[in-house]
This record gives sequence, C-alpha cells and structure tokens, in this order.
Amino acid sequence: MKIRKLLFVCAALWVFTLKAAAQGGIITGTVTDETKAFLPGATVWLKGTKQKVVTDINGKYTILSVPKGKNELQFTFIGYETQTIEVTLRDDETITRNIKMNLASILGKEVVISTQARGQTAAINRQLNASGIISAVSSEKLAELPDENVADAIGRLPGLMVQRDGGEGQKIIIRGLDPKYNSVAINGMSSPSTSASDRSADLNMISPEIVGGAEVLKANTADKDADGLGGTVNLIMKNAPKGLKLSVTGQTGYHSQIRNIGNIKGNVLVSNRFFKDKLGLIFTASAEQTDRSNDRFIAAYKVNGNTPTPGLSYTKPWITSTRLQSNLEKRSRYNVNLNFDFDLGHGSKIKMYNLFSALGRDRDIREKRYDLEGGRLRYAQTDADMKGSVLTNMLQGEHNFWSSTLNWGFGRSDSRQRTPYEHQMEFRMNTPFTVDINSLGTLPPHMVSAPSNINEQDLTQYYLYEGRFTTERTSEMEYSAWLDWKKSFDFGKDFSGYIKIGGKYRQKERERLTDRNYRRLDQNANLVYANMPTLTRSQFDSRYVGITDFLDNGFKHRDFLSNRYNNLDFNFALNQQAMSNFYDVNSAVYRPILTTKIQKDYDGNEKITAAYIMGEFNIGKYITFIPGVRYDHTSMHYGAYSGVNVPEDETQELVFDYTRTTDSNTFSYWLPQIHLRIKPLQQLDIRLAYTETLSRPDYELLAPRTIIKSNIGEVTYNRTNLKPALSKNIDAIISFYEPKIGLFTVGGFYKKIKNFIYTRSAFLIDGTATDPANFGLASSLTGSGITYALNSPYDATIKGVEVDIQTQLRRLPGLLKGVVLGANFTVMDSEMGYFETNKSRVRNPNYVVGNGTKPFLPVNKDTVYYDRLLKQPSFLANFSLGYDYKGFSGRLSYTYQGNILVSEQHRSDGADVESTKAFAKWDLQLKQRINKQFQVYASAANIFNWSDSKKRNVTGYPSNVELYGSSFNIGLKYDIFK
Repeated sequence: MKIRKLLFVCAALWVFTLKAAAQGGIITGTVTDETKAFLPGATVWLKGTKQKVVTDINGKYTILSVPKGKNELQFTFIGYETQTIEVTLRDDETITRNIKMNLASILGKEVVISTQARGQTAAINRQLNASGIISAVSSEKLAELPDENVADAIGRLPGLMVQRDGGEGQKIIIRGLDPKYNSVAINGMSSPSTSASDRSADLNMISPEIVGGAEVLKANTADKDADGLGGTVNLIMKNAPKGLKLSVTGQTGYHSQIRNIGNIKGNVLVSNRFFKDKLGLIFTASAEQTDRSNDRFIAAYKVNGNTPTPGLSYTKPWITSTRLQSNLEKRSRYNVNLNFDFDLGHGSKIKMYNLFSALGRDRDIREKRYDLEGGRLRYAQTDADMKGSVLTNMLQGEHNFWSSTLNWGFGRSDSRQRTPYEHQMEFRMNTPFTVDINSLGTLPPHMVSAPSNINEQDLTQYYLYEGRFTTERTSEMEYSAWLDWKKSFDFGKDFSGYIKIGGKYRQKERERLTDRNYRRLDQNANLVYANMPTLTRSQFDSRYVGITDFLDNGFKHRDFLSNRYNNLDFNFALNQQAMSNFYDVNSAVYRPILTTKIQKDYDGNEKITAAYIMGEFNIGKYITFIPGVRYDHTSMHYGAYSGVNVPEDETQELVFDYTRTTDSNTFSYWLPQIHLRIKPLQQLDIRLAYTETLSRPDYELLAPRTIIKSNIGEVTYNRTNLKPALSKNIDAIISFYEPKIGLFTVGGFYKKIKNFIYTRSAFLIDGTATDPANFGLASSLTGSGITYALNSPYDATIKGVEVDIQTQLRRLPGLLKGVVLGANFTVMDSEMGYFETNKSRVRNPNYVVGNGTKPFLPVNKDTVYYDRLLKQPSFLANFSLGYDYKGFSGRLSYTYQGNILVSEQHRSDGADVESTKAFAKWDLQLKQRINKQFQVYASAANIFNWSDSKKRNVTGYPSNVELYGSSFNIGLKYDIFK
C-alpha cells in the first residue's frame, strides 16, 4: 500500500512537471582552462533566471528547461576572464557548448591564479552549490601536492578524524561516529567492506593521484544511499581531458623508524580523446612500497573486587602483563584505473570506470611479554603475509531530453581480504622474576621490566612452548543497478526547480573462512626432534627445543620507543627464514583446531531495494526548498555454525558436535530528507536540513551461532534478528563567501540515534529475559553464563559545531599574494548509555540438602553508565598554509585530534575506562617546476614523530603506546607531451 501511494505521488508530480516544462531545451558542455585541462568548480549561469550550476570534477555542466529562442550563458571562475555566449534553442533541443576559459589580465598583465588557489576555489564552489551538505577536496589538492593516501587528504576536512594504522590514515571517523557507521562510495556506488567483522572500508589502499576528487556527504538528499549514520565518503573518478597526456612520476624516501632509505613509488598517467573528442580514454597506474615498522608498548590491566584501594576512591588496576613489540612491516600498494567516456551527442554520454586497488602487508610481529599472571617471560614472533584488494567496475549512462535527465548505471565491486600465511612461534622462560610479582602489579607499567625485577639476559633458558599456523579469507561481492530521472520545470522567475525520482537495487554476497593449526611443542618436542634432530636444546630443560638456532644474527638493536620510557629494551628477534624452515619441516606436527572455524566462519547475502522521490523548488529570489523521502527495504540471510561442548579456547584439538545454523531478517524504513536553503544576500548562504539515516548491524553479529562451552558453563548466542541503528539528524549551516576574501562557514549538527547494538553477558535464569527457552536452549543450562547481542533501548545523542575558514591573499601586493590559507575546528559532545550486567549468586532460601535444589541462585542486575560515544573526540582542528610563487608550490599542514574514549565504563568506580591521549602532527609538501615538463617534489609526514597513545584514566598509566616514526620522500614528475 505504501509503495502504491508513493507511485501515485510520483505520477502526479510528473504530470505537473510535464505541464510546466512543455517548452524548452537543454544546454550541456565542458569547461576547460587554457591548457585544455578540465576546470571543475566553474559557475555557469543562465542569465535572466535563477538557474546556476557548477561544473563537476570533469568540467561538465548541464542546464535544463532553457527557454526557446535566444539565451545568454555566463561562465565565471576566479582568476579567469568572465565569458558570456549567446545560445539559440528550439523546443526540446539539446545543444552542446564547450568553453575554454582564459586567464584574466589587469592593465595588460596576465593574472596568475595558483594551483592551490584554483583547487580551493573549485572545492568551495562545489560545496556551496551542492543540494545537500558536503565538504569537498579538489583534484588539485589530491594530485598536485598529494598526501600519503586518500584517507590522510580527506581527514583534514571539518568534523572528520583519521583512524591510523602503522602511522598512515586507514579509515575515517565522521562527526564522532566509528568508521563502521559511515559508508564509502566510488562515483556514488557503494564500496564493499574490507573488514572481517564489520562494515567499515579501508581508504589506505588508494593513492590520491588515482582519484579526481572527493566529497564527504554529511546531510544527504533522498537520491543518495542512506546507510551512513555519520556520512558518506564519495570518491570521484577522472575523465580524459582534451589532448594527448603522458606523465611519469617516481619517488624514493627515508623512514626514521628503521633509519633507512627504502620507500619507493611510481605513477604513470596516459589519456587522450578520439573521434573529434567524442571518445575519452584515461589510464592511471601506481605502485608503491613503503615501510610501516613501529614500536609498541602495551600494558594489560585487571580490576579485582569493589573495595577501594586505601587512600583512593577506586580500586587500583593491577597489571596482568606488559608487552614490548618491535614490529617490521613492508607495505606494497598497487592501483590501476581505466576509464572510458563516449559522447553520444545531443547531451547523452556513456561512461565506464574500472578501479583495482591492492595492499600487501609483509608483517613480522615481534613481541616480548612480561606475564605477571603466569610468572613467566614469553617471546612470540608472528610472520604474516596479508593481502587485500578491491575491484570496482561500473557502467553509467546520462541522457538529456525533454528538459529532463535520465541517469542509469550498473556496477559490481569485489573486496577480497586474505591472510594466506600466518605462522607464530612462542618461546617461554619460567621463573625469570627476581622479586615477588605481587609487588609489581601496581607499579607504573614500564617499571615491571626494570633490571632489578627480572633476570632475562640468559636466552638459553627459553624453550619452545607452542606453534600455530593460521589462514583466513574474507570476501564480499556487491552488485548494484540504479535509475534516476530528473525533470525540471519553470513557472517564471518566482517559481522553478525540478522533480527527481529513482530507484536502486543492491545485492551483497559475503563469506569468511578461517583455518588454524596448533600444537603444544613443549609436550611434543620429541616429534620436532624426530624431524630436526640437530636443534639446540633449552638449558632450562634438555627435553625442550631451545631458542638459539632461531635467533636473528642480523638483528639491529635500537632505542625502543626512542627511549621515551626507562627499562624498556628489545634486544633480540627470531630469523624469519629459520621460522619458515621450521614450519616447512614440522607442518604435519601441527593439528587442526575446529574451534576457530565454529567461532569465526560465516556466510550471508543481503538484498537492498530503495526508491525515492525528491524535488527542488526555487521560490522567489531567496528560498530553495529540497524535500524528499527514501524508502529502504533490506532482506538478509546468514549462515554460520553452532556447537556443543566447544573447547574453552583455540588451543585444544578436541572434536565436538556442530551443525550449520541459518537465520533471516527483513526490515523497511521511510527516511525523510528535507533541506531548506535561504540566500538573503549574494554572499550569504543559510542551510537547514532534517534527514534520517541508518546503519546495518556488523556482519559478525548477524552470523547465527550458538556456542556452548560446557566445561566452563558459558554460551555465546547470535542471530540475524538485530535492527539497524537509526539516526535523526538536524543540520544548520551559515556560509559567507566573498571571492575577494574567501569562505567563512559555521555550522551545527545534532544526531539522535536509536538501536545501537551492545553485547550483554548475563546468567541464564528461568522466567526472565534470559530464560534458556528464549534462546532455544535446554533448561539444564540454567545458571550458565550467556553472551549475546541486542539493540539498546536507550537513545544516543551527538551534537557539535564546525567552523571552516578558507581564504587567499592573491590581491595583496608582492610575495604575499601567493598565500592560500585554510583552517577549521570542530567541537562536539555525545552521550551514550553503556549497559553492564552484574552477575552474582545469592543464597537460596528454599535450599534443602538432598532434594535437588541448589544452595545458591544466579542473579542478574543491570546497570547503565553514561559516557560519550566510543571514538568521539571533543575537539578537532586543522590548519594549512599554502604558498605558490611562479614554479614553486608548498603546503604546511597541522592536525590536532583530541582524546577519544576507547574502553567504556563497566564498573561503578570507572577503574576500567580507557581513552587515548591527544594527537597532533605536522606534514609538509613541496613542489618546484623546473620547466614545462619537469617538476621536483618532496614531502615529510609526521615531522616531529608524534606517537599514538592510550591510557587507563584513573591512574594515567599507559595501556598502549605506538611510535611509527617520520617519513621523508623526494620525487620527480615528467609530463612528456605538455
């Protein structure tokens, strides 16, 4: 019934627009600069009307409902001469007018607009003329002075925070919302997840030179996918400009963490247009190898009991272990992009985009653990080969006729994340501590390993304890098809606009497969010696394999964490080849572990159908109203495994009964997307928006499982019946833009989110919400623990203010006219209720010895603790100072990210809460043009070697400190046909 009503409304509005647009035509075309390069962000105005559009990343513009007869089009862009052309149209005629804009001149002297200034202007125009609320990154910023990857470039926009991995940007946090609650798209088509467990997508696979531009949609219109609570990162692909282009880039670099030159990168771009510029072809490729080695210090804590420590208001956390990691990592990044576009004439065009991105990670995770719970020293080293790739193919069409635009598209996107090889060996040293370990638990964590507390110099005391070999594969394939029809209307100067309707179908197939082989090698050392009889034996116990034959004689000792803490020393490592040889010879000794498969494997499919209707209504001189509604229907089906008598952990070789479990779910939502734009002055733009968005549950939580661990009395239960998180969003933005001065924007946002998912651990109790029957469990499990996911009954809220300033000093005299400035800051706050179920046992008043009753009964007591959202910073700030002079271009950037919550409260004293420390870094990009074809460039990232740090809040003691160094690169670019 609801669909019928929507179709009826669409039909009625379509008749209305047909009547309003019975007469008129279409003007379309491309705007280029004096070098034949596309000029994005140029303003095209149909004089005498309110119709004003901005060219896209590929310089394209389209104006609908142009009156028949003579019309004037005006083209403007800062630093270029304003051009006005006359166009005569007949009814329903489509005319193409391509324009080349020339640099402006004053008193006969050519005005030079710098690359950075042009890029800033294009991004500003794109932002101010978007139907929704967006932030944009220009192609010039991405290509001319590129950051290390796309995530780093996008992360400097207001309200955004970069989530780093190994020192480079990996994912984007938008307005305080975890990356899994945001979406990534390529040319508007959803990109698949690269995570094994949730819906987040990595951006560190993509080199910025591949992308034509980027935008972050913070308040969507109804024609956009609604599956991003915080927003959507949309990457825009390039089309081929006019003329033959061929450029080659090469660079190398230095990484301070390993004190070595080893980073290399190469790019190639080839493009041309054929058949009188109707067919465009552009090919770009890049290959990069970079070092992401790092030092990491980790402290794990436990809080026992509820009695405050004497002299404190809380129970002081006790250290269970400290870990030192000196990790080696080489990353190989590959990108290949092949795009076609063909102009069919009469305003119609077909485009095909193909993008392949891959990231290989050769990791050597080297860890020394001071285990206070076990009273041992443990050394584990993992040799891992990780490969990730995303392949995107899409075919799009655009057709302009009858004062309307028809867009259609088909696409597929394939994400594959693999770990074909992960081998770990662990050695142990028993009784290394020289003092009572109970005296170490409350010390500052870096004091645990002080020489006075431990004797660890004699490496011959180590013995081989265990080995494990793991493989994993996660794949996601998504198919998409969409159709949009936009029909304009014009009732004169006081009322014009368009109606747009459309639909989209998405189908997703997903699978995760794991395999683990494991063996206790101290208990089975005889099997190892049968294969390798010459291995040196441990001095601790001659029955066991020693560490001596595995040591890396080429290990380079360096100051761990640059000596930021005392008593932290990493003085040896294993040889990778020796580890590999050991596994090759002893692989048959390792045994398959079924528990891993049961707990992690799953597969599933989702079908998402959406339809929408929206309109833009220009009312008088000052008001634009953009209402719309989107209908979103999801059907999902998932399968996983359930098991009985499953072992406690993934180290036991037990065989147990298991079955395949399947489950399905469907849900539908009407999502209004309403925007109001008020423009009382030419320079002033006021926007208000009310939108509703959603985020579907994590894949891992949807996988239907019932894992019963009878030996410890614990059950894990998941089903597909979880609801998506739903957000009601309010945005208000005020922008002041004067081309001679720049852009000043201040905006506020508010989000109210329901159905966040949390995981509850409780006792199974008859007659309560955790009655075994509610989970399909036997009554004999009453009193066992159960862990399961459910939607929170409490709403979460986020609110914040974003301020953005962008300006150019090109009108000042002398050297100052080359300055380009950008600054933004965000202040935000949030509130979220975190559930904790306190499990206890009380005396049974009806207990009678011998009658089958139990002396103690389980009790669940729920408590809610309120705090901000995980990963929500209170303050973000970015500043960039760009300068262009003749052939020189440079940009100095500063980023500040306030602390975020990483571990929420589950105790009344808050002794378990952890957060990060504030993070800041400086980056520098420089470029010098030698001549028309050659340019030299250099870059420096994290110049002052800032570290990522986490702490336990009540003590301030560190829980995680990661230092990944600074990187410095220098390169050469050669434009052969320029």
